[in-house]
Amino acid sequence: MSLSDETHNARWPVVLCALLALAAVGRIISSYSLTSQAFDEPCHIAAAIELLARHTYKLDPVHPPLARIAIGLPLYLAGERYPKLSLPDQEITYHDVGNAVLSGSGHYARNLALARLGVLPFFLLATAIVFLWARREYGNLAAVMAAALFTTLPNVLAFSSIAYTDIVAAATQVGLFFAFVQWLDQATKRSALWLGFTAGLALASKATTVIFFPAAALAIVLGKWICTRTLVGENVAPRQIVRHVAIAAALAILTLWATYGFSVGHVREGMNLSADSIPSFRQFPAPVARAGRWLVASDPLIPVPALIKGVADAWVLNKEKPAAYLLGHIKEGGWWYFFLVGVAVKSPLPFLVLAGVGIISLKTFDPQRRWRAMAPPLAALAVLLVTMPVKYNAGVRHVMVVFPLLAIVAGSGCSFLWHQQEGRRLPARIGLIVLLSWQAVSTMRAQSDFLAYFNELAGSDPSKVMVAGCDLDCGQDLSLLSRELQARHISHATIAMWTSADPSRTDLPSFDVPQAYRPVTRMVRYQRARTEVRKFISHAVSGGRVRLVAGLSTCQSRG
Repeated sequence: MSLSDETHNARWPVVLCALLALAAVGRIISSYSLTSQAFDEPCHIAAAIELLARHTYKLDPVHPPLARIAIGLPLYLAGERYPKLSLPDQEITYHDVGNAVLSGSGHYARNLALARLGVLPFFLLATAIVFLWARREYGNLAAVMAAALFTTLPNVLAFSSIAYTDIVAAATQVGLFFAFVQWLDQATKRSALWLGFTAGLALASKATTVIFFPAAALAIVLGKWICTRTLVGENVAPRQIVRHVAIAAALAILTLWATYGFSVGHVREGMNLSADSIPSFRQFPAPVARAGRWLVASDPLIPVPALIKGVADAWVLNKEKPAAYLLGHIKEGGWWYFFLVGVAVKSPLPFLVLAGVGIISLKTFDPQRRWRAMAPPLAALAVLLVTMPVKYNAGVRHVMVVFPLLAIVAGSGCSFLWHQQEGRRLPARIGLIVLLSWQAVSTMRAQSDFLAYFNELAGSDPSKVMVAGCDLDCGQDLSLLSRELQARHISHATIAMWTSADPSRTDLPSFDVPQAYRPVTRMVRYQRARTEVRKFISHAVSGGRVRLVAGLSTCQSRG
């Protein structure tokens, strides 16, 4: 294919990619002053400071610590430490700790910005991987277009602008997939080492790597077998494959353990249990339950006990089948197509069209190269398929890795349209320009609130489509609400808002909290959601998942 003959030594693609990344970073940083504290930011900040200052990881071990380290390191270097709290008759939560870290030194805005800056390097890493992968498979033009599309995706910009784990996970997971393709193509000791290192980083970023990588790897291997009738490299002995896998696995485990500070501890201490509070593990398969009870009862000394606690909490969370909201309906355990709908409505339509064109263009590749060209869309498809049985439907951000994968293949779609033959070249290029212009308009319209972006498929009221898990409302408009109430000279209001912020430290007027199922007159409805979402909040209140803290309705989010 002629597109692959483009030189990979030219500097202009690298310069353009750097400029695109720099422009995106400017947009991300400019959103800090507009975006109030997102719901889970205190949780991640608290866990980060606990790990860095106390060298323990007990507040919230659900997530591995790499993203938390990135979030907490700027704060720690700025002098922030674990706060001393005393809350009578109230259990201290990670929200309490995180809010105290943010505001304890009197530099709330600075500290929130520092925490958010911690995830920016991973946005740049993801952009670089998108560029390099697209350049390797599709050429220079595709690489620049892939970077342009990726750096203008509202959902990517949203979670690169708040102190969450998702862009960190997306960057490390797409890096792992890329390293796996390179190892399959050329099974050398060096590629095996890179595979192990990237696997360790991905595992240290988010537990979803445990299900995403095997699914993506299987899909890519099947694609390679169909195209070439080979599995790993050329003329690679089975013994060498086993050796490489062992090297990669050992390095991955070592890298993961390093992010926990090479911690070693007793099982009960790591899981915050006593000898009298041995859990039944009834939500686990029988063999796992028996092993869990034995571990807790015998309390051996093991490496990374916090990891076991985190995996157990994540498993239980999915098995509980929490209520989910989609397309105006509430359902326990959610829907198998939740993430498919989410990607469809949270991505700009021209981006999806170009990704579709990129998939169509794969047929033009030589069979020996086609499997590598197919790897990004195959990995994206595998991630979406493996999440269908997941019962915790709260946030498209949980499949964030799909966006860089689709951006890579969308870059191929751009190159395919631009390099059409005579007779079809002019309409194809006009179509490409129209789609890119549409993408530009979409991303600029989202600038004021990346988190709440929906494309045209969502209609005029996106709350009828999705709302939970920071797809629409993450508490990001608290400061805007405060300014609006002040501008209207409102001295008292009744407010229901999804937030983890400490209301005593906001500029809100005095307020009341609405009670479930009780109508309120003159209520300030600053919720984005309408009737269906108010039912969802009431449902959560009646189910015990919502607590009232100092007047604001807050719901614990574990994502």
